[in-house]
Amino acid sequence: MRARRGQSMLYAVLLLPTLMLIFALAIDIGLLQMQQLRLRWAVDMATVDAATVVDATAYGQTGRLQIDPALAPGTARQYLYLNLARLGTSVGGDNGAFTIARDADISVINQVPARDPYSGAVLDRPAICARIRVPYRMSLFPLLGGFGTNQLTITSNAEVKS
Repeated sequence: MRARRGQSMLYAVLLLPTLMLIFALAIDIGLLQMQQLRLRWAVDMATVDAATVVDATAYGQTGRLQIDPALAPGTARQYLYLNLARLGTSVGGDNGAFTIARDADISVINQVPARDPYSGAVLDRPAICARIRVPYRMSLFPLLGGFGTNQLTITSNAEVKS
C-alpha cells in the first residue's frame, strides 16, 4: 500500500496544465465568437443603411430602384465607422474603427442576377456588399504557449427592397 502514496499528486501535476489549457481555449473561443457577432452586427447595419441610398436619376429614367454607386459606399463606411466606434476598445478604439471602415471592401451591385463578390451569395435585386478584416488577439491562450493573433473576416450584403 505504501508504494501507491502520492499517485494522486502525480495525476494532479500532469493533468492541471492540460486542464488549464483547455479552459483558456474555451474562454478564448467564446470571446472570439462574441466579437464575431458584434462585428457582424456592425457590418449588417452598415449595409442595410447604405442600401437605402437610392439612385434617383436611374429611378426617374427606368422606374427601377437601384443603389447610388457614388453615395452608397461612403454611407456604408460612415455607418460602419459609427457602429464599430460603439464597440470601443475591442476594435482598437476610435482609430481602429476608422481604419477598419476606411479599409473595408464595399461593392455596389446594380446589374442582377449577380453574385456577392465576397461571400458568393446569389443576389436577385440590387445590393451593396461589404467585407471587413479585423485583427483579433486571443487573451488567455497565448499565455499558455498558443497562437496569439487571428484575422476575422466578416461579410455582409443588403438588397434593395421594392
